Amino acid sequence: MCKVGRERLEKTPDKRVREALQLVYSRFIEFQSVRQVNIWLRDEGIELPVKSRKGEAQGIVCKLPTYSIVHHILTNPIYAGAYAFGRTTSRVSVEDGRKRIRRGVHRPMAEWDVLIKDHHEAYITWDAFERNLRMIANNATAKSSAKARGAVRQGELLLAGLLRCGHCGRKLHVRYSGKIGRYDCCGARTIHGTKRCISFSGMTIDAAIGKEVLGFLAPLGVDAAVKAIAAQTGEISATQRQLELSLHQARYEVAHARRQYDAVDPANRLVAGELERR
Repeated sequence: MCKVGRERLEKTPDKRVREALQLVYSRFIEFQSVRQVNIWLRDEGIELPVKSRKGEAQGIVCKLPTYSIVHHILTNPIYAGAYAFGRTTSRVSVEDGRKRIRRGVHRPMAEWDVLIKDHHEAYITWDAFERNLRMIANNATAKSSAKARGAVRQGELLLAGLLRCGHCGRKLHVRYSGKIGRYDCCGARTIHGTKRCISFSGMTIDAAIGKEVLGFLAPLGVDAAVKAIAAQTGEISATQRQLELSLHQARYEVAHARRQYDAVDPANRLVAGELERR
């Protein structure tokens, strides 16, 4: 986003930056994982806009993304047309008799100091932004994320992260022996050292779920195939578009450097030497 005047925000006029941000959102809808979006962008060689650091030209530069860059784009309300203030805070604790300050602690949205929706033009709707936040939260795989579904990972079982134990209510974990998977309730054993509640093979329940899903999708088969082809074509076009814009930017920078060099007096070595290096 670009600041216009003292208060107004607008989308950047740089078409390459705008389309790169839109590509992040569209790929997240498809992959439903920040990590997978980041891997796809790096594999395709697509760069994302970031603020320049010290020693670089001021403003925005484009670089191959990292997980934190993709995560920031997907979770920053400014891209959803909202102005927010007070999203993070500092926490003070005492450890070994010494004060420890932890800065940048994220606060729940309800505790933000200021949140003004529809403040400026957005890349995605607020509903889509909140849906993305819920999806990212559900993808949490830390041990403390007992309520989260967890991100989709490798394995044959279909219901990983979706089943709960009928006895204790804890999330069932997936365990494999070769390609044969089982659903286990091992939370009580891990936390309290007691016996597991239940453990059962995933073959029967997955077969039943798969049959129901295929039965529901069968009438939509042709339409789904057409949409899949269209989505693949759109993905290729979007990737090519970003590479074309990157090439256009590189050509502009080369021509700009050449114009600067041609405009300077060769005798002025203080300037000409730097332009030759560039």
